[in-house]
Amino acid sequence: MAKVKWGWTFALILFLIFAALTVFAEQQATRIIKFAPATHVRDVRAGKCWTSSIAAPRPDAWRCMVENEIFDPCFASTDRNLVICNPNPPKGYPGFRLRLTEPLPRTENPAQTAYDGGWLVELADGTLCRPATGARFEVKGKVATYYCDSWQKGKDTVLLDGLNTGTPLWMAEKATIVQGPRGPNYLSSHKIAVKTVWQ
Repeated sequence: MAKVKWGWTFALILFLIFAALTVFAEQQATRIIKFAPATHVRDVRAGKCWTSSIAAPRPDAWRCMVENEIFDPCFASTDRNLVICNPNPPKGYPGFRLRLTEPLPRTENPAQTAYDGGWLVELADGTLCRPATGARFEVKGKVATYYCDSWQKGKDTVLLDGLNTGTPLWMAEKATIVQGPRGPNYLSSHKIAVKTVWQ
């Protein structure tokens, strides 16, 4: 009897997941959000920004450091002595205030309204991905341009060759990679819709 109940429960879970993904598949377009940092952030740290952001090519975004840890992007605030780093809007985390030990450098990023990417990307299955701002590796002729949250031990989740923005509903190739002694090995990939992009 317990096995029967578990079978029905598992079937119901699968149905609900499928229904949620089906509803999203009917979405007409990827939601693109022009991010504005929170004005009240409690956590305060000290550090510096030495160049414009790579992850968010905006004139008000920076690549910063706290001790030996890099944060990109960090966003300008109304106080020139502070920037807001490491926000995570879908999880409700406003980030932390970075009190600058040196003045901000001159921006290298031009003013623009949008670009074909985002500093944070949410896929249709809820996975969050961020741009690769350092060394990028290649797998089967494709470049890993985004690193995603992954809960599989010993495996990495990436997006290959950027985002496909040719239609209102953006698409991505989500791949599972395992790091081997000779570099990354491709395990599998599939196309997936991009639900939300923060720019």
